[in-house]
Amino acid sequence: MTEAEQGVRMAVQCWDCGGTAVRSVGQFLMHGRDLWWDAERSCPHCNAHLCEHSGPEDLPEDVRAALLTTHGPARLRLTGPLADPVAALRALREGSAASLPQARELLDRLRNFELAGTAVEMAYWRARLAERGIAAEVANGFGRAYRYVGPPELREAGGPGGRPVRTADEFTAWMGGRTAQESAEPFTFVVDLSGALLLAPRRSEHVACAGGELVLSAGEIGFRRSEGGGGWEVETVSNHSTGYCPDTTSWPAVTAALTRIGLPHPGAFTYGAVFRRCPGCTTVNLVREEHYACACCDADLPEVWNVDPAAGV
Repeated sequence: MTEAEQGVRMAVQCWDCGGTAVRSVGQFLMHGRDLWWDAERSCPHCNAHLCEHSGPEDLPEDVRAALLTTHGPARLRLTGPLADPVAALRALREGSAASLPQARELLDRLRNFELAGTAVEMAYWRARLAERGIAAEVANGFGRAYRYVGPPELREAGGPGGRPVRTADEFTAWMGGRTAQESAEPFTFVVDLSGALLLAPRRSEHVACAGGELVLSAGEIGFRRSEGGGGWEVETVSNHSTGYCPDTTSWPAVTAALTRIGLPHPGAFTYGAVFRRCPGCTTVNLVREEHYACACCDADLPEVWNVDPAAGV
């Protein structure tokens, strides 16, 4: 599939026989400029088939999450200076029916290479901007997105969101507001879909830090003063988040966020948590010492990440 067409297959219950059916959903550009999505269901057990949807309506959140967890997000990069911000603002308003403040927020995200979503959504924005004479390109390669898969009550409890830290000055301001004891402990962190690092005090829930949204990685991170005391560097960093259960392959998103801030780091997770879902009893396991067996039923665990059942089948 191209960036203007993306699909995923999801396991669902058959509406006819009750067995496991397959829901195939796709998002694409109609006539090269309009966002559409379609869906159909088929059951291999009873051969039932249903064309479920086709149209320009907004993509359902579960479908969008499945596309992002399967294919990962994309971002839109301007290929040159933004000579006409007013034209860009008009394109963003026309393409989203956004209010003027909302369109300005979208414009800020575009300027900072933080406008993120599915590859098709980014191709849509590229086409809309091109109609106004603004050149942009779709950038992929940011890795899988992760949904919250922890207890629903923790998501519903809410809590203060994480503080976005995108620059050295923002990081200095964050650390300046911490006590000596807080600074000596690891912080909760997530990397959001735009690639920004979000920080919260230790023992904060990752889902609260992320505002309930999908993330590129999540875990705990500790900082220390650099030699000479002139700055900060990363001392420890892990992907240990039982709410999102990100794979160790999420490290590139973390290193990109830290490099953007200018924080020296170890170059890899100092502790890499390995999460796997048992295909038998569905328990999520934290694999220790490469022992790939379920702690509840002793069934073999797969070697590849499989925690989120919403990812494509």
